[in-house]
Amino acid sequence: MRFSSILFPVDFSERCNAVAPQVKAVRDRFQASLTLLHVVHIPVTAYGAIEAPVFYDFALDELKESAQQRLSEFAASAFPGIDVRTMVDHGEAGSSVAEMASTQNIDLIMMPTRGHGRFRRALLGSVTAKTLHDATCAVWTDAHCEESGPAHLDWRSLVCAIDTGAEGERLIRAAAELAVISPMTIHLAHAVPATDERVELLAGSEFTAFLKDQARQTIAGMQRQAGTNFGVCVEAGGITEVVHHAAVSHNADLVLIGRGLLQGFAGALRSHAYSIVRDMPCPVLSV
Repeated sequence: MRFSSILFPVDFSERCNAVAPQVKAVRDRFQASLTLLHVVHIPVTAYGAIEAPVFYDFALDELKESAQQRLSEFAASAFPGIDVRTMVDHGEAGSSVAEMASTQNIDLIMMPTRGHGRFRRALLGSVTAKTLHDATCAVWTDAHCEESGPAHLDWRSLVCAIDTGAEGERLIRAAAELAVISPMTIHLAHAVPATDERVELLAGSEFTAFLKDQARQTIAGMQRQAGTNFGVCVEAGGITEVVHHAAVSHNADLVLIGRGLLQGFAGALRSHAYSIVRDMPCPVLSV
């Protein structure tokens, strides 16, 4: 899996400043083209109410011109010596990012998440979540970019969150392709349902062990088909918790999840994809 064109949405926040070195590192790793996009937000009041439309004098051209100048300065500061394309759009940020990625043949979007603490889910559900859901290309995002930051910018350790269906095998192959370009240690993480006390009383404590053993056998078959021999972490519990534990245990620089898990109506990880993005200790790449 190779990325030839990267889109980096820029809102001039500290989050963007913090994530810029990682964008540059990925750009250098794949020798990809880089496009910076700023979306000028237009407040709803600028259009007036439906029942009594009053159009305010909204200096959009001036705002876009100012944003273009600021974006050019950001590009020169964050990516010196690199040929960077800058673009300014207006409207709703999530829709603009996904549409721009489609029309410009972008194959990787890199962006930080928004929000803090208990409100992170709601804010992730606006710009980042809309981008994750609508974009058809891969999306890299980091929920902790304003903290101390990574000790290095290499992808040395990857955790791949998989189910035991076709999507899981696709992700295994994608991880193998990434390892060819950027050598790394890869571990597959899979969660089996944690049984409650009533099930344990009826089936015995061996039931969870049976589920884990079955999952390991299935994943072994998937790896034979893919021609890989990655480490496997199979644990009982919530999907986000299991993947988080694997990422911490293996000091992961990146967690890989499936794009289909975000857009499809099936797949065990789909309802957990946003929490995985939000709660991982490292960036998440959805493909």
